[in-house]
Amino acid sequence: MGRQPNLQPRLHERPLEELDRAPERRWVQNRPGEIVTPDCQPRGGSFGRPGPDIGWGLRIIETASFDRGRRPKLLKKLLSALIGARASQAKRGPTFQDLEVALSLVGLHPAYEKSGGAPAGLAETRELWLDRLSHDPWPGKSALETIPTDLLMDEPGQVRARLQADPSLVTVAHS
Repeated sequence: MGRQPNLQPRLHERPLEELDRAPERRWVQNRPGEIVTPDCQPRGGSFGRPGPDIGWGLRIIETASFDRGRRPKLLKKLLSALIGARASQAKRGPTFQDLEVALSLVGLHPAYEKSGGAPAGLAETRELWLDRLSHDPWPGKSALETIPTDLLMDEPGQVRARLQADPSLVTVAHS
């Protein structure tokens, strides 16, 4: 059936043509500084040690039971920096083993109490790290500069054994 010649259909009454979607274009890296592979990720210096879900380390610290001392907020920052550095070095998120290593490095691990106390100098080193924490460009930088990477990445029991044998591995001079 045809339409009457004197009637003009309005715009919204006209049939719409179905348009095909354009094919997806392939993505190419075209911005400077774009991180496309893990090897492109800058590390160290002012970049710190980025890793996946480092915030989970804070949750681990909150749930753990240990002596938080007289400066609990600063201690939490120090421990989170140690946990984050160890986890990102291993290219994974934080775990409870990271907390064990961090507590061993600062002399607060519960195993020290059972074995007669933390190695000499760890408490003084911890206090020095806590003093420097407020002046670090990013929290924990001064502490991480003094800890050897192989010690940081060792198993928790091995870290305690190495510190019992040689506490000077993390002891720093007062300046």
